[in-house]
Amino acid sequence: MLGNDKNKAEQHSHTKLARFDFYYDRIKQGLTLLVLVATGVICLSFIVTLLYFHHLTQAQSKISDHQLRAELLHFPGDDGLNRDVSDVTSEYDDSLNSLVVGPRAVNKHVVDALLASEDTSFYRHRGVLPKALFRAMFQDIFNAPVSSGGSTITQQLVKNQVLSNEKTYSRKANEIVLAMRTEHVLSKKEILYTYLNIVPFGRDFKGNNISGIAPASYSLFGKSPNELNVAESAYLIGLLQSPYTYTPYHEDGTLKTKARLQVGIDRQHYVLRRMRVENKISEEEYKQAKQYDIAQHLQTAK
Repeated sequence: MLGNDKNKAEQHSHTKLARFDFYYDRIKQGLTLLVLVATGVICLSFIVTLLYFHHLTQAQSKISDHQLRAELLHFPGDDGLNRDVSDVTSEYDDSLNSLVVGPRAVNKHVVDALLASEDTSFYRHRGVLPKALFRAMFQDIFNAPVSSGGSTITQQLVKNQVLSNEKTYSRKANEIVLAMRTEHVLSKKEILYTYLNIVPFGRDFKGNNISGIAPASYSLFGKSPNELNVAESAYLIGLLQSPYTYTPYHEDGTLKTKARLQVGIDRQHYVLRRMRVENKISEEEYKQAKQYDIAQHLQTAK
């Protein structure tokens, strides 16, 4: 009797084990199949997206390097500049137009503020950051809203000089391709100072739109870009993210109220923090710049 009970218990145990093995194998096969299908779908989506990406950028790909360089380097006030020299920033430095500036006429604080807050990887990337490529593909695959955040200085130069500001996948795809090409037709120094000469800075005290670091420096602080201190440099660079939101002037050129000026000053403080984090300024310089009264030094109509 005891022997029979023992045999039945062993048979029951073997049956349970066999059943477990059966279901385990089925689940494992199902998961393996699911992974293979998912991988196939992802790979197919990736290939389709690449083909679509290529289709969207075909027109811009036909632009020659010479034409691309000419478009990138063309801006108001560039009359007389020789764009065919090996380093166009020397032309900026020697320009008879005081509103066109090169390395000699721009304070180091301006460049430090720009790189610390807008593109810390500027000297390491090749026009775009890898995450920008993946984000663009994600936006297309999942039909997500097109974001302009995270653009490199090279991309911003391309957007301002060659493309429109529309937020579409097509424009973003072309921006990425042209940014990578830009790194081959312009040096990093040429990209940096061309960008500083063309980027919008909002309005001046007459209500006029201003572009370029020199017009912005003279219009807001009454001095050349080479004379800007840390606080002023950070304030001007802070305007770049949203020039007409952070500008200190109304459309008629009058100075905004203290409360509305604070928005731009908060942005300036962010730039200063980034400069401190990147070790572009000391702790003492950081504290002094935060205490600097920007509003008191802004130009107003006499």
